Amino acid sequence: MKTLLLSLFVALVTTAPTLAQSTVSASDIIAKINRNETVSYRNATITGDLDLTSLDNRKEVREGSWKGDSQEYLSVVNVPVSFKDCRFTGKVLAYRTDEQDERRLLKMSNKVYNTDFTEAVTIENCTFEKDAAFKYSTFKQRAIFTDNTFRDDVLFKYSKFRSAADFSGSTFQGYADFKYTKFDESSTFEKVAFGRYADFKYTKFEESVDFRQARFSNTADFKYTQFPRGTNFDNARFDGSTDFKYTTLDGRKFAPGNR
Repeated sequence: MKTLLLSLFVALVTTAPTLAQSTVSASDIIAKINRNETVSYRNATITGDLDLTSLDNRKEVREGSWKGDSQEYLSVVNVPVSFKDCRFTGKVLAYRTDEQDERRLLKMSNKVYNTDFTEAVTIENCTFEKDAAFKYSTFKQRAIFTDNTFRDDVLFKYSKFRSAADFSGSTFQGYADFKYTKFDESSTFEKVAFGRYADFKYTKFEESVDFRQARFSNTADFKYTQFPRGTNFDNARFDGSTDFKYTTLDGRKFAPGNR
């Protein structure tokens, strides 16, 4: 009996840190990525801005010019990334820019910092308290962003998803920018709630996309969007204005029937 009680006590002590809410500094996560260690957290609060644009492998990929062309730098996350049941208190940045004052007469070049992901990215049931920016990012493997809550703006503009992408069950409370985004394989936005502007203008879906039971509470902009055969808007709800001008489904003019 004593042996059994001791075993139960040891088991509880061992699992307690896993069950408890932990706090992790964003700088610690960056350090793991720089050491090429897999990033995996569950039930954690991430403090500080998680800036993925200044990794040790960052390199210049484009020179700026006096004409105003941007000087571009690229960082690459080469390890799998997984966050489940976590909360990000700061910004999550895979894109940022050193903006120059546009009011001055002589416009100098701007510095742009981007981040690509070579391995799978999994972010499930997490809360983003501030901006999440993935502009221009390339996701080479599966990208899972399911059941998340984005309280501020989300930027996926010009991003490229080379493998399957899943945003199902997520809530976008701020501006959701998927303009010019390219999905090479199947993608899912099933039961996604868009609280403000949902911008899919010029977005290109190479494979089927699922918007079943998605809810658009504000503007839904799909102007010039290309949908392939198999696209599904069943029971999607549009409570605000919509723009499906020049939108195509399998090469033909398209607008969903249920509004």
